[in-house]
Amino acid sequence: MAKTTAVWGIDIGQCALKALRCTLDADGETVTADKYDFIEYPKILSQPEADPEELIKEALEQFLSRNDVVGDRVAISVSGQAGLSRFFKPPPVEVKTLPDIVKYEVKQQIPFPIEDVIWDWQQLGGTVVEGRAIDAEVGLFAMKREAVFRALHPFDEADVEVDFVQLSPLSIFNVICHDTIDQLPDPEDFDPENPPESVVVMSMGTDTTDLIVTNGIKLWLRNIPIGGNHFTKQLSREMKLTQAKAEHLKRNTRVSENPKAIFKAMRPVFNDLVNEVQRSLTFFQSMEKSANLSEIVLLGNAAKLPGLRQFLSKQLEIDIAKVSEFKKLRGADVVGQATFTNNLLSFAPCYGLCIQGLKKGHIKTNLLPEEIVVERIIRAKKPWVLAAVSAVALGLMLGYIFNTNAWWRVHEDYVGGNKNSWKKSISLVTAEDRRSNDFIETDKALKESQDKFNLLAKELSSASEGKATWLEVYSALVQAFPTDDKILAAKENGAEKVNPSEIGFEDRKELYIDHIESAFLKDLALWHDRAKPIFDNQEQKSQDELESKLNDLSEQQTAAAVTAAPVVSEDGTAATPFKDKPGWIIEIKGHHFHNSDKALSESNSDKAYLFKSLILNLMSKSKSSMAAPEVENVKLPTASTPDDEMFTYSDIGLSFPTIVQSSARTEKQIVFDPTATESEDEASGFGAGRGGLGGAGGLGSPGLGGGLGGGLGGGDEENDGPEKKYNVMEYRFVVQMIWTPRTEAERVEARTARRKAAEEALAAAAAAAEGEAEAVQ
Repeated sequence: MAKTTAVWGIDIGQCALKALRCTLDADGETVTADKYDFIEYPKILSQPEADPEELIKEALEQFLSRNDVVGDRVAISVSGQAGLSRFFKPPPVEVKTLPDIVKYEVKQQIPFPIEDVIWDWQQLGGTVVEGRAIDAEVGLFAMKREAVFRALHPFDEADVEVDFVQLSPLSIFNVICHDTIDQLPDPEDFDPENPPESVVVMSMGTDTTDLIVTNGIKLWLRNIPIGGNHFTKQLSREMKLTQAKAEHLKRNTRVSENPKAIFKAMRPVFNDLVNEVQRSLTFFQSMEKSANLSEIVLLGNAAKLPGLRQFLSKQLEIDIAKVSEFKKLRGADVVGQATFTNNLLSFAPCYGLCIQGLKKGHIKTNLLPEEIVVERIIRAKKPWVLAAVSAVALGLMLGYIFNTNAWWRVHEDYVGGNKNSWKKSISLVTAEDRRSNDFIETDKALKESQDKFNLLAKELSSASEGKATWLEVYSALVQAFPTDDKILAAKENGAEKVNPSEIGFEDRKELYIDHIESAFLKDLALWHDRAKPIFDNQEQKSQDELESKLNDLSEQQTAAAVTAAPVVSEDGTAATPFKDKPGWIIEIKGHHFHNSDKALSESNSDKAYLFKSLILNLMSKSKSSMAAPEVENVKLPTASTPDDEMFTYSDIGLSFPTIVQSSARTEKQIVFDPTATESEDEASGFGAGRGGLGGAGGLGSPGLGGGLGGGLGGGDEENDGPEKKYNVMEYRFVVQMIWTPRTEAERVEARTARRKAAEEALAAAAAAAEGEAEAVQ
């Protein structure tokens, strides 16, 4: 199960098992003890008749019977005598290269094969300047692999997972930094020449004493082979007592009958201990000449030996601090207990382990073997791996079932609910597929033709704002030409050529176009001022009245007009709205056969028919007069909205459609052969005038492609025979007009202004009529 934030610190000493459980308060800083245990062995583990393994096992079983460690983190300490501590100062190097230097130093500092030890390291102090560690000290801490596994063995037997293995003096160092030193120095402000005062810690165990010197940054350790059991042995030897009686007498010296004799018997051990401590401190000060020792802190139950504090203080001439509590440890249910208070000094390693487990300690090294850590990580991930593998296997199995079922459903022998097998259905689909392919090929050919047309349209035009299109002009011109409903009906009924015997040429309401050309002029006034008189008079019914004027404006004169000077009014100003305005001149050259005697009598032939069927349409007039109001008779293919797409020719920039040249009616013979091809029709004269729109010549600019007015014929081969000749009266003409290209926004604006002017004129007329009515009354 997942680990909680609670930590058990367990110290298996020579005399007792000590355990302390701590957690962090809600503030995340205060360490609080909520459980503890103290189990003393029946015998000291170092006694000859004792069985250490069995005694530890029984104590651990007793501890686990009274406490539940499942889900909590467990940290254990081992004696400083079982470990090895080395310190060295690396040169100023980049922080990222420090681990490589440490690996090298491990091989130099540890006197054992590296594979036989478990080691860890930590940087102590130092500052980082531009990525380099300056004035740093590195502590190397190691244990022989067999010693670590020996310390873990009782917990493995009891199925307790240990998360941390730490040397006892390092755990005590965490206690001193966390609980004893009031103001820890800042590593950034640490001055090696003037360091803060150092504290000496003597943690007296049963057989050894751990000597720790630290100022909160630097650390120095030494293990002294003198402990509380040495005093017991000295009493037993001097006073001829058993080990048990000597231990009892040592603990109760103050209430014994002859305390002086007891002190006298133990004095050699006192002297040996003082000498070892003195020699160790002298050695330390020889290395750290600027160190100042402020006080000695005694820990461990052996430190309660009567007279020890006074003797050490007198001999070492250093104050001995009295430890009666852990100042920063909270938890009244623990710290107020008599057993905990009486054995407070022996709980320092447990307290230090809890501080490290709660991530509040200065030392963070861990001597737990790496293979154990890896094995636990793998074991923790096994359920997830198993679940993932099971999910994958289940998915594969389901996929196989579904795929098999899907495969069978599409097998050719599978028969569905409609009693048809796939084999039969596939044969039907194959037949339909062949038909579909035929349609696809036909559609492909049609699409290719459409793509060619779209490509041509794209090259000729663009519907973007600010760019007028030739396609729009072409479409508008097509809409201006007359259409014959009888011809359209015949073609809709399937006739490829309309027989002249059924619908004569003179009765066809059609215009035939030879070409449509265009020319660009930088100044449209050059054309307008020449053509304006003709435009103003072209509505006259008499053909003879304008004949001389029309003949004066021949093709050569029209071409030369572009270089002529504009007409100037009497006040010297230009008489045209097109002065210095660029634009296009569109020319339509063609002919028609609507020149029968009946049409002539009805004033609907020659020029009159051309005027009514084309010119008025180009002027957007619905009646046979240029004075009639304009109507919106142009539908543009590029209009933005279908409901707002109608315009007049003036809205899109087409104006002044003028018959600049025409000819008298001339007789012409047309040969009609219903079986002839289009090229043969043209050779025989039947196709004259049916040529495409555009091409070079005329005014010389790019023309508009395509054909207008349709063909001349069509007919019934069975009724009319292979070939017939028809005499017709032909009228030829040239129409020119101005085109000033307009963008979509501009033509919409022109239409809006025109509509508004019409409404205002209508309103003014109504107001005038109303005024006249009132005046009459």
